[in-house]
Amino acid sequence: MGMGNIGRIALALHVLFASFVLWVVPVHALFLADLVVFPVSLLVALRDLAGRWPLAAPEDRRRRVQERQRQRQQDAAASTALREAGTDVQRRRTAGADKPAEADRPAEPARQGARSRAPLGRIALLAVQVALFAMVLDSVYRPLVAPAEDVLVFRAGYVSHDTARMHIRYPGPGPLELRYRPLAGAGGGGGGNVPWESAGALAAPTGATDFTVTAALANLQPATRYAVELHSRQPTLHAATVRLASAEFRTAPPPGTPTRLRFGTGSCIKPNFPYRPTRTPDVYGFASMLEHSAGLDMVMFMGDFIYADVPLYFGPEPAAYRRLYRNVYAAPSARRLMRRVPMLYVYDDHEIKNNWHRQDQPPMGSALAAFDEYNGRPNPPPAAPGVAYYNFTHGNVAFYAWDTRRYRTRWESAGGGGGGSSGGPEPTATMLGAEQKRHFARWLRDVNHTAAVKFVVSSVPVTTGWANRDSAQDTWRGYPTERAEILALTRHVPNLFFLSGDRHEMAAVVLPSGNIEFSTSPVSQFTFPLVGSFRPDRDGERTLHFRRPGHVKYGILDVDTATDPAVPRVTYSLYTTDVHRGRRPAWVYEAKGAPWR
Repeated sequence: MGMGNIGRIALALHVLFASFVLWVVPVHALFLADLVVFPVSLLVALRDLAGRWPLAAPEDRRRRVQERQRQRQQDAAASTALREAGTDVQRRRTAGADKPAEADRPAEPARQGARSRAPLGRIALLAVQVALFAMVLDSVYRPLVAPAEDVLVFRAGYVSHDTARMHIRYPGPGPLELRYRPLAGAGGGGGGNVPWESAGALAAPTGATDFTVTAALANLQPATRYAVELHSRQPTLHAATVRLASAEFRTAPPPGTPTRLRFGTGSCIKPNFPYRPTRTPDVYGFASMLEHSAGLDMVMFMGDFIYADVPLYFGPEPAAYRRLYRNVYAAPSARRLMRRVPMLYVYDDHEIKNNWHRQDQPPMGSALAAFDEYNGRPNPPPAAPGVAYYNFTHGNVAFYAWDTRRYRTRWESAGGGGGGSSGGPEPTATMLGAEQKRHFARWLRDVNHTAAVKFVVSSVPVTTGWANRDSAQDTWRGYPTERAEILALTRHVPNLFFLSGDRHEMAAVVLPSGNIEFSTSPVSQFTFPLVGSFRPDRDGERTLHFRRPGHVKYGILDVDTATDPAVPRVTYSLYTTDVHRGRRPAWVYEAKGAPWR
């Protein structure tokens, strides 16, 4: 195979791999393959271009001189033939002969301009190759080149009826101060003349926590909208304090109170995907959510907030994970959304490594430490010290957020047997672990007749509709014994819904227990192209809706337990930028509430 053919093949593969990494699926295998084929295509292109460039090597110049000499000799011969042909034509005209046919005319010499234009096309093709590869490098290595070490984060996490957890990242000098007050018409009699209250001085965070800290506001009024400001108490020449950032939130109604709650759900984000040449990468799904943020009480984010291993794993050190969190929080839409809407989190595999099931083995320690610093500590108080699963209430709406990663063993085999993280057999594979499962069962008993609506948050889907090999290992489909145990508990709990993400597709499913699951993702990531991996209406389930396309998909739930306290209403709305540009729902479902007392 000649070098020209090798170059063409390498060029085609480079364009294919780079396009997939940038705009289709940013997996590391395609990136590594592009690292191989791009140098080949580049070297062949440069070699070909050097042979045609005026400043070629001496051997090439001598060859070109010899070619030009042969060309001049051919041109001279052609001129002689042309003169002789002209004499013959004149002789024919004198004799009254017809005009010469086109075939009788001598061929014109090759134009020099045609040859001179050939390098320009090759230069343009070379520029396209280099530009594609530069975009791939920018997409992969942006967190290293621009680690956002100076990013300022100020947002609300968990907000109860009388407290609020404020998440702060500030790499500057301290001390700091939080000031807050109710907003006008926010339900607490606030107005523009209400003075700011101070939560007191707060020591500046240190590098030990990557300059993050979580501070609490207490003694707030229920069902009231507040404004909060972050100030630096480091004096300057012009002021004793400096306002650094501001945020807003609305407190929940008192526990047990009928309410109207509106919140967003989704999972899976990667800044600047699909790729756009931009100075500051953005999260396009958060930009779409911003259009609906005025009425949102919170956002429940259900995992894969970062992609530690896509398209390249940068290592198990805490610094590698922290960079990726900063990269998300530096996105303009992320900053704007989180300063207007509180956000709660669970984590999933890509906050650690893909399909994680090795419990506390490295790099779990580093990954969980970074998650706690940025997303975990502002969450509701955990069920026990040192765990990530938690529960809370908003009025008479109850939530339970699972940790489906830290305690899971290996998935069950096709024959139903289990396997531990070391590959050894276990009686039953588990995703929740024994203690979390016991705590969840107690919570179900407590809220069964005290909460009108219950939401169980799982980072991975409960439905078995996703039928490819990955889902058979990573979702609840891979843990059928424990799944059946969970559904047996929820079967008799009225108005209980499951919320999940992970699959980069959307499905609303009635589970065998009668509970409905809304599984929605990605908020801003790739969607699986041309992969028919979802099988509706299987294993006793009933599929209400399924959607595959869309790099941006998220749900908004409206819960109304106030209009009819005996029979609540839950409405789910799917938003995707593929339909109505995300301004109106692509699909809406109103669940039929049931009497719950």
